[in-house]
Amino acid sequence: MLKRNITVALTGVMLAITTISADAGLKLSDEKSGIGLEIGGRLQVMALFNDKDFKPNDDIDFRVRRGRLRLGITPHPKLSMFLQTEFADDVGGSGGDVRLIDAYINFKQSPWLQFISGLNMAPAQRQTLTSSGGLMAMDRPGITNYNLTWGMKGNTALQTGTVNGTQVGTFGDNQVRDMGVTLFGSGKVKEKTYFKYYLGMAEGSKYSDDTQRISARAQINFGDAEAGYYNLSTYLGKKETIGLGVAIDTQNSFATDIVTGEQVDYSLFTVDGFLEKPMGGGSLTLEAAYTKLDLGDTVNGLASQTGVALKSGTTANQAQGDGFYIQGGYLMGDWQPFLLAEQWSADAAGGVGSWDSVRAGINYYLKGHNANIKLSVENTSFDAAGVEDITTAAIGLYITY
Repeated sequence: MLKRNITVALTGVMLAITTISADAGLKLSDEKSGIGLEIGGRLQVMALFNDKDFKPNDDIDFRVRRGRLRLGITPHPKLSMFLQTEFADDVGGSGGDVRLIDAYINFKQSPWLQFISGLNMAPAQRQTLTSSGGLMAMDRPGITNYNLTWGMKGNTALQTGTVNGTQVGTFGDNQVRDMGVTLFGSGKVKEKTYFKYYLGMAEGSKYSDDTQRISARAQINFGDAEAGYYNLSTYLGKKETIGLGVAIDTQNSFATDIVTGEQVDYSLFTVDGFLEKPMGGGSLTLEAAYTKLDLGDTVNGLASQTGVALKSGTTANQAQGDGFYIQGGYLMGDWQPFLLAEQWSADAAGGVGSWDSVRAGINYYLKGHNANIKLSVENTSFDAAGVEDITTAAIGLYITY
């Protein structure tokens, strides 16, 4: 009897292994019960060459941009959990630190009614909901970081540096991700038309215990669907779709004006568009978004509820403002040249906090998003007088399973 049970179990495992998906890692599943297990990983290593030394006498920076292990478990067809770790460079020591960046449970009553609860990405912008395993222009646009738990700042040097004078220092207890719950749903509304929505409540700023962060996003696609919680920056010719999205991200009294002592409210509004279309033997990808950050027209620095400054020397109006990005790529076989242009106009006088950036490069896909090499050059210029441009070149190796 024992021998028979072992044989049945091994047979089940072997049948499950046949469902392995390269895009999603190793998947073991039982079709009858709906129970499953997913194991995957992501490693992105890069070398950066910068005309501003990263360290004294050091103009080349080798780094692990992302080093992740992930685990997904589905104990019930309506219930699943997801865990993901991240490697971070250690400061002042050897090796590095590993931390948990995702930890959530998804209760899926139906495709239209899902609750994602725990540590996850808030639905603030299309790019915050774009998987780092499916980016096109080497990394995300720099203006993505103006949302609440990403530091409220502009990023340069291919998302590895901060634009001076923009970071007001707002983070959550868990940087980038946030702790809370999101109501999510997606599905077909008519032939070749798909819709999905997000409504989230999270902790938001770690400097306020009195209010909650509220995020909402709606997206409609004509053609093929982008059905999941996360989108990609390019589908490598596997979709033909036009996507339109709008989002609002808010938290009242997230910080205090350091001079007046008054409470400061935060809101981030975005509208975005996406297109992927086969064209001329290849595939064209275009994406654009407009973002507006409102901090109540505060002109002073920000502080926590206890009066401690969030970021010395940076005022709120050096971040508050609006901007846009547009990026595009064209896939030809295994090669995809791309171009990204973005701009941020801050409300501070003298152009302080205002900047624009152009990024160009080419991707070589050995196996789609699972294995590729990316090369990029970026130039960031600043409106403030006396601030020199920053030019960065990078080559990166990317593996995702």
